[in-house]
Amino acid sequence: MTIKTFIKGLFIEETVPKPTSKIVNSWNYTGDQPDVSFRQLIEYHDKTPQIAVGVAGYAKLIDLTNIQINADDDKAKKFIEDWNEQVNIKDKLESLVNTLLICGNAILEKLDDKNIQDVAEVDISTITDKKRDEYGNTLFYYQNVNGQRVTLGETNLNKFIEFNLAMYSKKSWSPCLFHSLALQRTVRNRTMMPLIEVLWGIEDAMSAIILNNAYPITYVTFEGANEDELSKEAEKIRKRKPGDTHIVTKKPQLDMYETSPQSKYTDYIQHIEKVIQLGIKFPTDILTGDFTSRASSSTTEDLTLKIARGYQRYIANKLKTELYNPILAQNGF
Repeated sequence: MTIKTFIKGLFIEETVPKPTSKIVNSWNYTGDQPDVSFRQLIEYHDKTPQIAVGVAGYAKLIDLTNIQINADDDKAKKFIEDWNEQVNIKDKLESLVNTLLICGNAILEKLDDKNIQDVAEVDISTITDKKRDEYGNTLFYYQNVNGQRVTLGETNLNKFIEFNLAMYSKKSWSPCLFHSLALQRTVRNRTMMPLIEVLWGIEDAMSAIILNNAYPITYVTFEGANEDELSKEAEKIRKRKPGDTHIVTKKPQLDMYETSPQSKYTDYIQHIEKVIQLGIKFPTDILTGDFTSRASSSTTEDLTLKIARGYQRYIANKLKTELYNPILAQNGF
């Protein structure tokens, strides 16, 4: 008898003990909702290029499309490689990684868990919350289907593999890649918009300033002119072309309302840009070439690669333990 077999035998008759520490459920609510809905996170990603470039960058660094299968048993290795090819796992994993980065969570459904012939990603935007027990274990999910609240996995949760990007403190859902940018913040009694929406507001204001300078509000006054005279002058203005000579009977008074060019917020805009970059944890300066030195660029790139490899190891281990090992066991390996 080996030491490993002996140790295993000591616990074979024992039931797994439950933890004594318990979680705090959401007050006055039966489930656990994400801090920001998955549908809202997807909208933030789709409408904010600064967010989208960070997600795309990490997705390419993680790159599960080149997944390599290693096994001591060559037949088992060949079996999984053939299975991957048959179900087109590379495209499905590429989509899964994008979902995981954008929403912080992703769910893969095994078809069927007793004889896994394929997998399908659950549309995370339909997931509204989950039901957990007092120890934090997931019991099932709540899903919004055409306005109806239904449960998912209540009869067989083993069919689903839940991926979480960066869990801590037994949270019900993991924060996403840009989580801190998507949250509202309260300062004293005032609630601030999420920084992503602050960025949207700044870009809206900047475009309004430029357009206002290009097309300022203009008032032309002909003092003492009657209604007919004003109509004629208005018609002349409508028909005029650049460079035209204008002959008028009364000298007009011209008033233009435009944004003052002295209104500058350069430092504030640079601060927001830096905060957004920190919030997505991806150095967009690498793409734009704004690094001041090669050393700082290399250091930042190295840290980015370490973050991506951490995500990569987590996803690979999840696939190994919750997908590939069951498939091999079902097929006699």
